[in-house]
Amino acid sequence: MCQKNLFKYIILLTRRYFKVKTVLVIGGGVTGLKASYELAEMGYNVSLVEKEDYLGGQVAKHKYYKLAPDMRLAGEVIDPVIKSVENNSNIKVYKHSTITSLSGDAPEFKVKIKNSKGESEETFGAIVVATGFEHFDPTVKQEYGYSRFKDVVTNAEIEEMLNPNGPTKGELKRPSDGKIPKKVAIFQCVGSRDKQVGNPYCCRVGCVVSTKQAIEIKEKYPDTEVYVYYMDMRMFGRGWEELYGKAMEEYEVIFTRGRGAEVTLKNQQLSLRAEETIMDRPIQHSVDMIILAAGQAPGEGTIEAAKILGLKQNDYGYLAPKDDFLSPNESSRKGIFIAGADKGPLDIENCIVEGAAVAAKVASSLK
Repeated sequence: MCQKNLFKYIILLTRRYFKVKTVLVIGGGVTGLKASYELAEMGYNVSLVEKEDYLGGQVAKHKYYKLAPDMRLAGEVIDPVIKSVENNSNIKVYKHSTITSLSGDAPEFKVKIKNSKGESEETFGAIVVATGFEHFDPTVKQEYGYSRFKDVVTNAEIEEMLNPNGPTKGELKRPSDGKIPKKVAIFQCVGSRDKQVGNPYCCRVGCVVSTKQAIEIKEKYPDTEVYVYYMDMRMFGRGWEELYGKAMEEYEVIFTRGRGAEVTLKNQQLSLRAEETIMDRPIQHSVDMIILAAGQAPGEGTIEAAKILGLKQNDYGYLAPKDDFLSPNESSRKGIFIAGADKGPLDIENCIVEGAAVAAKVASSLK
């Protein structure tokens, strides 16, 4: 064996038996937090990079108060996970940070991390991308009047309102005048199952979140009428169907099969048009507030990560697994793993499951 080939052989053996045991996790939402914690507990050193100055993803950003289907306080779920990461000596957290470049291959990736302190380069044996999702921008659906009419709000904004620590201290108030609405309409599938905006897929969580919010409103304001306009009630998860039944039977939430068509403002009151598809008839209705159940879409972080890391995306911008059935947490590039809502719409419970699953897959690859 010549000296050159011997040198290559030694490098291969070194990489095989002395793999870098540090893992980069991109994204500090529930999936990234869970993956980081599980990897750290298995003895790996983890660098967690989060673009915001806080951890917790959308749950923290929009101050989620209660989670469906059991109305558990969101803080009871997310706060212990955040603390377990921040207090773990095997995890280094980079807040308000981004990755800017990648070189090398598995199991020796060289990644540049940038924040207010400057830019540094670190070496990792594997990478987990858990960049989550963003809510669909409802201004695209101009017919619903979001940003034109103050009392047309999103489901994320309602989460903030219903939280006692939110902007209205837990009170549901019309942004236009601060009054409690007597009639509230919820439009389902805003930006989901909609070919016109390029999102024909279901957001998977809109139906249950709207049902939960309708119950929360009725619990606090029994005299407020709540109307939900839906295409189909898709209750995927454990206990979701029961919550739907509870909303109708116990809280008298009115569910109408039909999609909202247009919102206008008449005499300082919102007027909605919808198509009632069971009886095949138009509906015109005046309400005090309209909630748009904005679906999930790939976030800026997901699109940027795909570009920098060289990962394949599907037709809608989500990260594409190596194989949907056999390798759901492996990306198109060896040594880089994907998990959570950056692969497609997902609820919080399954995002946490994804975090644990991808940690196990990473650990297996580094043995």
